[in-house]
Amino acid sequence: MTIPNAPAPTAENASRLPAEEARILSELATNPNETDSYFAVSKRSSLLPNLDSASWRDSNVCVCRWYKSWQKYVDEPLGGGGAAAAPRPGPIDNSDIIETDGRSLAVKEKNYLLVNQQIWKTLVEWYNGGPPVPRTFIILLLSHARDDDVTFIRLPKQASIRELYQKVCARTGVSQEKARIRDYYNMSKGQLLDPLSNKSLEESGLLMNRNILLEVEERGLAGLVNLGNTCYMNSAIQCLAHTSPIHEYFLRDHTHQGELARAFGELLKELWSSGTNAVAPRVFKTKVDKAAPEFIGHYQHDSHELLLALLTDLHQESDIVNVFQGQCKSSLVCPVCGETANTYEPFTSLSLPLPSTPTWSISLLSCLDEYLAEEPLGPDNMWLCPECKEQRQANKKLDLWKLPEILVFQLKRFKTSKYFVKKIDTFVDFPVDELDLSKYVDKGESCLYELYAVSNHDGGIGLGHYTAYAKMIDDDNEWYCYDDSLVSPVHESEIVSSAAYLLFYRKGVGSDMDLS
Repeated sequence: MTIPNAPAPTAENASRLPAEEARILSELATNPNETDSYFAVSKRSSLLPNLDSASWRDSNVCVCRWYKSWQKYVDEPLGGGGAAAAPRPGPIDNSDIIETDGRSLAVKEKNYLLVNQQIWKTLVEWYNGGPPVPRTFIILLLSHARDDDVTFIRLPKQASIRELYQKVCARTGVSQEKARIRDYYNMSKGQLLDPLSNKSLEESGLLMNRNILLEVEERGLAGLVNLGNTCYMNSAIQCLAHTSPIHEYFLRDHTHQGELARAFGELLKELWSSGTNAVAPRVFKTKVDKAAPEFIGHYQHDSHELLLALLTDLHQESDIVNVFQGQCKSSLVCPVCGETANTYEPFTSLSLPLPSTPTWSISLLSCLDEYLAEEPLGPDNMWLCPECKEQRQANKKLDLWKLPEILVFQLKRFKTSKYFVKKIDTFVDFPVDELDLSKYVDKGESCLYELYAVSNHDGGIGLGHYTAYAKMIDDDNEWYCYDDSLVSPVHESEIVSSAAYLLFYRKGVGSDMDLS
């Protein structure tokens, strides 16, 4: 095929050193004068050098056959004079993206390369070929609803709104499911653009240097207003709000008979509403006070006690708490004849003891071992052995018999005596990604758990403060700190701390927690 506008290279062009060409094109890629004027070059047989510099890569230049020959030409000089070992590339050929009448074909952007006008003119001057395929682009100024950053989005004016969403999400790292883009003319929120629309930018009135606004649908990032020493309640609620079966059950259209259950369901819906910053749980607090009068008023209480009271009330109308319920086997062993009696006791959480004496660090499994350890009953709690027919000071042993889908550990940081309550700040190391309880349960069931929420208590008795860490339920799996009304991202490395009080674990992938 004869290439249009392809005269033979001049002696001046052919004599230019390869290293000099590389330097000139790199400078043109770094400092373009006309950011809105671009030319297409077919990827099939031609185009541009993809220099190693970041500036050249930012010019959307891709590797192709022509480039490979050009790269060999500039990268393999012979001798000290800068002569090339590889032959000089031939002319540019855009024939496959041009119709016979000279019009450009409507081909997808992935099938051609884009270069600014300065680079195109320079390449044609050096290598000839063509014909030119100008592409008209517009620059949109993308503002982010969460910060003051502005991102420049370059697209053909014929691009669709759907393609705009794809471009914005690729540039910002926001998933298309969460992205919402609005017209932002004169920095005022305008029409919400349809992410599925094939309408072009030009048809939608998005012209050069038009402002658009990116809103990210943030669900599950709402805080809870402190109504007066209600941080203990807020902490427990946030942990439950990020418990998958609780979230799924109460966000469905279930009809709840109990007042507290209805209030809790409405509160969760508010917390998971898009764009909500903080919710004041006043109605919920009144229902808590009615169901559990010990929480009336604005005194500081215990998040574990609130959790148990709430789950107890919810259990009256729903099987929802079954996902929290496990079983322990309690064995009494006669120290004389060895007779054993077993009973099975349900639990909603496991309250693990902590050493009273200061220690540098202990692990969670050490606390669990102590909780399950065999110990003699007190002399005032004798057991009538059915074999000996005598009162014996039996040994009691606990074993984990059935593990729940949601496993809650309470680290017993508050030690109560006759005269005072003491806070234990011992650092407990606990796994975040994988808690393996296989050695405690020999029933062939899944024993792997992952942490998804923590209720924290900072400070001492009376002057303490509750917060929560929770992992997002969606695929992002990002951790956030919930400090009453304030919600902020937190790194996973900060989750394990001496403030941890309640640990919420869920069974690994494969567990069935459908409550429909």
